[in-house]
Amino acid sequence: MTRLALAAWFVGAAVALAPAGGTLAQSRAEQVLEQFLQAADARAAGDAAAAVVSAGVDVPQTMTRLKAGRSYGPAKAGESTIRLTTTDGTVIETVVDVPVAYTPSQRWPVRIQLHGGVSRPLSGGEPRPLTPNRIAGEEAIYLQPRGHAGAEWWHLNQYEHMVALLDRVKRSYNVDENRVYLTGISDGATGVYFFAMKLPTPFSAFLPLNGNMRVLSTPSTRANGQLYAGNMVNKPFFIVNGGRDPLYPVSSVAPHVEMLQAAGTEVTFRPQPDAGHDTSWWPTEREAFAQFVTAHPRQPHPSRVSWESERTDRFNRVHWLVIDQLGRRVSDDATLEDVNRFGVRGGDQRMFARTWPSGRVDVSRDGNTFEARTRGVARFTLLLSPDVVDLAKPVVVRVNGEVVFNGPVRDNLQTLLRWFARDLDRTMLYTAELPIQVR
Repeated sequence: MTRLALAAWFVGAAVALAPAGGTLAQSRAEQVLEQFLQAADARAAGDAAAAVVSAGVDVPQTMTRLKAGRSYGPAKAGESTIRLTTTDGTVIETVVDVPVAYTPSQRWPVRIQLHGGVSRPLSGGEPRPLTPNRIAGEEAIYLQPRGHAGAEWWHLNQYEHMVALLDRVKRSYNVDENRVYLTGISDGATGVYFFAMKLPTPFSAFLPLNGNMRVLSTPSTRANGQLYAGNMVNKPFFIVNGGRDPLYPVSSVAPHVEMLQAAGTEVTFRPQPDAGHDTSWWPTEREAFAQFVTAHPRQPHPSRVSWESERTDRFNRVHWLVIDQLGRRVSDDATLEDVNRFGVRGGDQRMFARTWPSGRVDVSRDGNTFEARTRGVARFTLLLSPDVVDLAKPVVVRVNGEVVFNGPVRDNLQTLLRWFARDLDRTMLYTAELPIQVR
């Protein structure tokens, strides 16, 4: 066989082996994208991303495939248990309750409910039986994590667990990423406040019931990291407290609510004058609770975000803003009011201690233009999504009134894959990172 004939034979064989309507390259692209999507966890997805890049898949094709999402098989209805181990070796259990009507062909809301009495110790080294904590509501996937002394809601291991739990559930069930709600009762409600200040991005709204954020300021609580009430401006709240609650009465919580509202946080406050530390009010509040949930899906690309943190290895991101480096710029820093003081009986009290220096960025987006005000931040990154930013046009960034960037930004496949591996979110895709140095 001549060389020309041999080459023709190979081409013919390749065409014969290629799937109908496609090429070998297309088949390979589909294969590596499917492997990436079906990865067991974020780390495995990161490893699989290299194959997607090597296969030469372009950004538009990848965007289309990621928006379609992974394939889900049928799931058994009823309760099951997920056990996850955090970096300190703590095993944390979560009861997962899947509705009978669940079908993988549609996206389902998720309700995470944190129980009270979280400071109780383990008995004989085993977690105490989980107290029924489900608040009846819409058909949804319900998650009830278990906390205890040494794994309280505001500890680092529970933060790590929440991140891992959301990843596991989204890889197991067809979750509606924009309808994930966090609620809790008593200590559980206080835990809701903690996550609102540390991990708001995956959640649609926060619904603390019979809780008090000031518990987190008590040194004996050992809440992880410094706390910033201003971070709660990023999501809406539905708050209930009883007037006769001996622990957290309306009179002590109302000033906290006023502080949040003054900062611009959307708060629906439903005080129950005759209620104690209980949910006796539920029959009359159930409809308002359900209406709030329905009316507050998550906005995956909010036009305005605000974030403060004292560190950059964690607790440094909200949606499309990442704080990369702290550092005071005295001449350029904006005046950003610290949301940290509230009044009780005409007084003025501090909510949370300020031990370590922190940095804060307030930034808004209007088309391709970003306006940022910073305090104590040397560098931050803007994550750009083609769903809201036109990368065919220049991007303009002003920081504290000065233009620090004006030019084109190219999309990048590795950026898209890296953030999707972390977020596993079909509605929150970023194809470019824009690092900003504060001058």
